[in-house]
Amino acid sequence: MKASIAELGEALAFNRSGGTIGDLPLHLISSEQMAEDVQDAAFAALDDNSVGYYATATIPATRRILQCDGPVFGPLPGASMMSSHSPFRLPPGVLGAEWSLGLLLGDSYPDPHRPVTLSLIEEAIIGCVPMITILGRRVRGAVPLNSWTATADFGLHVASAKGRPVFDRQLADLGGLEVVASMNGAVVGRSRGEQVMREVRQAIASLSLYLARRGRQVPPGNLIAIGGGPLILQAVVGQAFAADFGDLGSVEMVFA
Repeated sequence: MKASIAELGEALAFNRSGGTIGDLPLHLISSEQMAEDVQDAAFAALDDNSVGYYATATIPATRRILQCDGPVFGPLPGASMMSSHSPFRLPPGVLGAEWSLGLLLGDSYPDPHRPVTLSLIEEAIIGCVPMITILGRRVRGAVPLNSWTATADFGLHVASAKGRPVFDRQLADLGGLEVVASMNGAVVGRSRGEQVMREVRQAIASLSLYLARRGRQVPPGNLIAIGGGPLILQAVVGQAFAADFGDLGSVEMVFA
């Protein structure tokens, strides 16, 4: 079983590095723990530095699209992070794009010596970063898409574009946050205020338990990125996807 986990991880990393997809037997994953172990093996084989963690499928609408029964988490590889307005060449297997809210940490989180609470992450946050994230797979469509296969496959994370960080912002400051998503200048979705933050808080709580269960921390200077859009938008070559976060600024990704 350990050999199979290592082999699956290496194959996923090979496909990610090469921008390819393949017929990998992820359907053999039989538990959440095995899915997480394959993800660990894939990230180790990728030989990249993590700059934080990402959560998707955080709301019912995106769970239905991604066929997952709960939030899915994965590492943020440093090589996959881009600045706003950067062109991104779409690889095979892309599922779509969603806006995400990045939380910049000033302290390690979670603290293994303190209970996991929302106030604890409030203390750790020093700023917010508007983001857009591309979701995708390293396997062919015939491989079932579900929470276990998504988790194993880098949590479906492909790449993220970051806007400018806004410092000295806490979750409590974002009650009126509205995010407007547009494609080629045309508005395609809105996420409003308390609904956004309720979903973000719930995703943070789930990610906190995930990290605590595995004895892991997100170090200072890293991001916790929460996908919060009600839609996962199709990514097509030649389009420009922008997300306007109001006072937090905006971010754009151009699909090449």
